[in-house]
Amino acid sequence: MALEVAAIRDGEHILDVGAGTGSLVLLAKKTYPHGRVVGVEPDTRTLAIARAKVERSHLAIELLQADAQELPFDPQSFDVIMSTLVFHHLPTVVKKQALGEIYRVLKDDGRFLLADFGKAESLRAKVANSVMSAIRLPEAKTLQDNIQGRVPGFLEEAGFRLREVHQPYRGIHFMLAIKTS
Repeated sequence: MALEVAAIRDGEHILDVGAGTGSLVLLAKKTYPHGRVVGVEPDTRTLAIARAKVERSHLAIELLQADAQELPFDPQSFDVIMSTLVFHHLPTVVKKQALGEIYRVLKDDGRFLLADFGKAESLRAKVANSVMSAIRLPEAKTLQDNIQGRVPGFLEEAGFRLREVHQPYRGIHFMLAIKTS
């Protein structure tokens, strides 16, 4: 679903911020074989799993160890950047730094797809948030920006124009933002 929402065209340069075990970069390269596909992941163990999957696939995918708030790329390097289920793990200040970095490395009029938990509007989402807070899950604190609906404002503060917010899918919100020049 993320690839469709990002409206990727074959031949574009694609970055996955928080690539995890590499599933999305593999799907992106298989779907858009003429594009440059890069993934960054800060966790070494997770990155090792992604590298093994990419090696077995024999696809030309670059994987680098990097944090979202310190991307090792030149300005305007990518047409499309995606981040799925990463931002709810980040403290507010890091979310804002990461959005600044994503804005920096995205080409003018480039697209940034942020797929993550969003504003808790349903009773089910509100109950889930209360339970996480009560049992003190590590993400309970960093998730607050998401469930209180602050992330779209963070995108706009970073310079993005929020073009679309797709209907949530199983609690995941899909926000497509455009880099304005």
